Amino acid sequence: MSAPPPTSSSAPRPQARSSPQPRGWRWFFERYGALLALLVLIVGTAIVEAWKVPVEDRAFLKPQNFINILRQNSMWGIVAVGMTYVIILGGIDLSVGSMVALLGGAAIFAMNAVAESGQSATLAVSTSVGVCLLGGVLLGLVNGLTISWGRIAPFVATLGTMAIFRSLILGPAKGSEIRAGVSSYADIGSGTVELPFIHINTTAEDPVGSPLMLPYPVIAFFASVIIGQLVLSFTSFGLKVYSIGDNHRAARYAGIHIGRVTTAVYAICGLSAGPAAPLPRSRPHSIARFSPGLFYELDAIAAVVIGGTRLQGGAGRVWTTAIGVLIIGVTTNMLTMLQIDTYYQNMVKGLIVIGAVLLQVRKPTE
Repeated sequence: MSAPPPTSSSAPRPQARSSPQPRGWRWFFERYGALLALLVLIVGTAIVEAWKVPVEDRAFLKPQNFINILRQNSMWGIVAVGMTYVIILGGIDLSVGSMVALLGGAAIFAMNAVAESGQSATLAVSTSVGVCLLGGVLLGLVNGLTISWGRIAPFVATLGTMAIFRSLILGPAKGSEIRAGVSSYADIGSGTVELPFIHINTTAEDPVGSPLMLPYPVIAFFASVIIGQLVLSFTSFGLKVYSIGDNHRAARYAGIHIGRVTTAVYAICGLSAGPAAPLPRSRPHSIARFSPGLFYELDAIAAVVIGGTRLQGGAGRVWTTAIGVLIIGVTTNMLTMLQIDTYYQNMVKGLIVIGAVLLQVRKPTE
């Protein structure tokens, strides 16, 4: 005689969740420590400026100075958004700097070819942007497939593509400068959007002042941060990224396709290198021999770690990475104001990264 179907009382029930842990100081610093550090840094820098700089030369707290800080750091800051995904997943990408160089050079080559064929400048510039975005996805897919299908450790795989990508642009360029043949290409990096509701440079003679101008790179940085955070927080894909980074084996048992998510994450990281390629290259109207994207990977990783994302994976947020970008930018601005040599500025950045890792809340040993 066949057994009766299980009743509601005999059917397995999900285990009750344990009561949430109290949110103490440790939780607060883990979640908001980067923001608190940025506020302390801004206040400290303002105090140092008031102590060291004459009143008429003080500019740190002026809105235009913060716009300049954002402009100077927004290019690699966009790369840091994609790097956040990779590190939450438990990986690393050392090739993003070389990726920026390759995409920037390829974009100029493509734009010049379209312009020389007699097409309009608008089409030529649009082609360069398309090459950067689509090319970034393709290069990211190369990294993702090498890691997921080739079973190569992310550090080794992206270390190899770091050399490959930069060589692919240095070869056709013959190691020399690549110049853009379309003058409007400079508008990508130097264009601005007027914010009429915010006025700066107000004086007694001119109480209205002038409207604040927001550069295109800063807008692109803000947009990438907002989109990146929304995807992580409100999509099933973001949940899968967190799950894989937190416990690779458990994610596989839960039915998550590790290879597909890994490939997609590295494609996103490549996509983040796309906007970063034309923005800094368009302002000088050329791409130099070795400087494009140089140390972008280190700056991006530093911002992600300073923002509180665990290097072990499984925890992190894009908006705190943006805070990490600002911390690095404000620190550099302060050291420049104090006339500290550039070489020592990199040392300070390294010390900040080491300190951020030491302060991270580590997972308990299982």
